[in-house]
Amino acid sequence: MLQSLAITPDGNRRFAQKYNLDLEEAYKKGFEKAEQVFDWCLEIPTLKSATMYALSSENFKRDKSELTILYSLFDSYFRQLAKNRKIRDNRVRVRIIGGKSELAPITGAIQELQSATAGNDRYTLNIALGYGGRTEIIDGIKKAANNGGIDKITEDNFSKYLYQPDDIDLIIRTGSTQRLSNFMLWQSSYAELYFLDKLWPEFEKEDFDKAVDFYNSAKKNFGK
Repeated sequence: MLQSLAITPDGNRRFAQKYNLDLEEAYKKGFEKAEQVFDWCLEIPTLKSATMYALSSENFKRDKSELTILYSLFDSYFRQLAKNRKIRDNRVRVRIIGGKSELAPITGAIQELQSATAGNDRYTLNIALGYGGRTEIIDGIKKAANNGGIDKITEDNFSKYLYQPDDIDLIIRTGSTQRLSNFMLWQSSYAELYFLDKLWPEFEKEDFDKAVDFYNSAKKNFGK
């Protein structure tokens, strides 16, 4: 039963090169695709949470002009999402997870979105910005230590100290690369991994359905 999935939307820049688009136009199509995918997620009755790898901690090393484009799109998208009727009607709580220090240009939009959806309790949408899986684990250890619980950490209770506490059932990655890329390292220990060659803006409902079918057909015995 699929309860939590995560997505690495790889391939926006290669999409721009493939179709001779400027980078901003390609990223806009990527954002439009993300909104479509969130709609598809809402159609899965058992799903409780979805996590989108929107910007890794390593991505801050990219050219400033590219980051400026992304900041502008995130700011606009988050403010629209805060007022989105589907978010309200489906009681979706939106959380921004990851490093916050580099996100100063969009702090206002992040606060608006999280405040607008904080009371929603049916479904969680995590958007990973400035996120790194190793950093998440280290931060979790620090939180446990600060709470006096470092000696009491177990596999069962450590997740509560993470940005995203749910185990991931399925990870979908577009763009042909077959690796986790520092994404959901703790949570993905028994996740099914689904990779496809299509670039992110090319990802379609049929591809999404195939990924879900792949998960549903997998034999899961968790090592037993």
